[in-house]
Amino acid sequence: MKKQLLSLALLAPITAGATGLHISPELKMGPYLGAGISGGGLQLGLTDVAGLDALYLSYSHTSAEILLDKDRFKTYRVGGQYQFIDHPMKMALQLEGGVVEYQGKRDYVWSSNSTYTEATGATISAAWVVFVNDNVGFRLGSDFHYIDQNKTLLGTHWSATLSTGVVFHF
Repeated sequence: MKKQLLSLALLAPITAGATGLHISPELKMGPYLGAGISGGGLQLGLTDVAGLDALYLSYSHTSAEILLDKDRFKTYRVGGQYQFIDHPMKMALQLEGGVVEYQGKRDYVWSSNSTYTEATGATISAAWVVFVNDNVGFRLGSDFHYIDQNKTLLGTHWSATLSTGVVFHF
């Protein structure tokens, strides 16, 4: 209980100047070509905090299959939105960083055996936001995950997804 109160006390000066709520649902595409819509996510935070247009927590879940592999990525990130342009249209950049959890399963064709693996790694994301008014914007961005290839079923250390969403400021 003391740790929770201490955490809230440390966040209080940062969030004291917040003027509103930042909510942004999203759709994910990837990490394979042709995977289509493979996941979703949500950003939830405060507006006008610490010199940023928004400061938020981000969660996403992506599941994709290719041939005999099934891969799942869960991301937990902290992000900020910085407004660059106000006229003629409000435009902003979002940057995020955090942790990715990976789960992979490979089924074999002529065997009832399966391989299952789990790993964690680092994840970053960047998105461009264009607002149609002061409260609603549309964003397009990409996520990049780095996970040790020896702990996954992936063919590389890196994986990427494309994300799109709507930003609401209240």
